[in-house]
Amino acid sequence: MLNRIREQPAVGKMIAQYDQLPRRDQQALTVLAVAIFLGILYFAVWVPAASFHDEALDERESSTELLAWLEANRDSLEKLSGAGGQGSTSVDAPEDGRALMSLVTRSASEAGLSLQRFEPSGDNAIRVWLDGVPFTEVASWLEQLNTGHGVQIDQASMDRRDDPGMVSVRLTLKI
Repeated sequence: MLNRIREQPAVGKMIAQYDQLPRRDQQALTVLAVAIFLGILYFAVWVPAASFHDEALDERESSTELLAWLEANRDSLEKLSGAGGQGSTSVDAPEDGRALMSLVTRSASEAGLSLQRFEPSGDNAIRVWLDGVPFTEVASWLEQLNTGHGVQIDQASMDRRDDPGMVSVRLTLKI
């Protein structure tokens, strides 16, 4: 393989020029080539690998903290999921998406929660975003929506915030 590379006209020309250089220049050029190779190796291989390793450790630590938080709040979460799993509907269940949107926005405001964003999702569902809200207030609000109006959680995503007990929530609620 090296012979094929050396047979290339451009490579042969560079080797001939290298051979014509004085011995000290050849040594300097060799040291420079090694330094450039090591620099490329460091910045193209080592730095990204070390960065990936550090990010993986940070993510592991974050996941461990989230697991600890979830286990510390297990009772509240089981209570919330148990209420959501019953699927009880009451007389106050909204008929369509607009009524659901009105119910969700009104009940959130009554619960002291400020909806960051909300949008309809299909005929009988709504997507809701809350940012930096107390977990216990969100859990109580969702339980009240389920038991009082038959609103169920279709999808949920909660991210822990820096402040203890505070979360950012993305929900899809349906009738």
